[in-house]
Amino acid sequence: LTIQQSMNIESVVSILKEMPGMTWTPGVPERLKGLTHEQFKGMLMNVPKIPMTVDKVKYVGAAPASVDWATQNAACVNHIRDQGQCGSCWAFSAVAEFGDRRCINKKDATRVIYSEQYVVSCDKIDSGCNGGYINMVWRFLDQTGTTTDQCVPYTSGQFGIQGVCPTKCKDGSAIKLTKSVSAADVCNGEQSIMNAIAEGPVTTGFTVYADFQAYTGGVYQHKWGQMEGGHAVEFVGYGVDNGTKFWKVKNSWGGSWGEQGYFRILRGVDECGIEQQCMAAQV
Repeated sequence: LTIQQSMNIESVVSILKEMPGMTWTPGVPERLKGLTHEQFKGMLMNVPKIPMTVDKVKYVGAAPASVDWATQNAACVNHIRDQGQCGSCWAFSAVAEFGDRRCINKKDATRVIYSEQYVVSCDKIDSGCNGGYINMVWRFLDQTGTTTDQCVPYTSGQFGIQGVCPTKCKDGSAIKLTKSVSAADVCNGEQSIMNAIAEGPVTTGFTVYADFQAYTGGVYQHKWGQMEGGHAVEFVGYGVDNGTKFWKVKNSWGGSWGEQGYFRILRGVDECGIEQQCMAAQV
């Protein structure tokens, strides 16, 4: 099965290489080599994962022509995590934004790696390794908060198990929780999203198609293949590449995937639903 799936990814790549007008480079990412189709799908969520009752907020302002938090504030933002074989992207994206924004806003003296595992195991509204809602996780972070990765390290990625909500740190000490203040859905047009990103990273979700697993660089747009699932990620910037407008996005599949853990995707056309719902937090 592994060999067959490797061939499948290779054949996806060969199909994409024949496509005209490609704005991105197809290949087999190091991180996905040898994974079966089921293992790849295990890293995604079911779609849709968007309750339609969330109020939209329009962020106003004069956003600059381009933003790249991963470069502008690398000490805060350029930390790539790996969710492993667990559909916990909903927790990873939110916890990344939480830590990034606390660092950018100098709430933490240095960048703290916060615990995705605590959120995966303790947030009972969301579904652990089976996915979650990108707005409900913020309710959990507002009301309960999370601790540090040092206190509760990530373990779900190995076996895809949610795990029991811990009552103390790994070393036996008391768990100290840090909360966010609030979060709002700022996916209210391209300009609103840009204005929100100008203040800090923003969590979002999108639909993953078969061709996305062959992404190795460039500005992604869906070209070929069936829907595979949903995925939550973090907007960290935007810009223009050779006339093609893009969002810059931080993924949670480790640094050996995409553009050193990041990808760029077409901006302003709701590519793969990435401009449908996105949460900007006050921390």
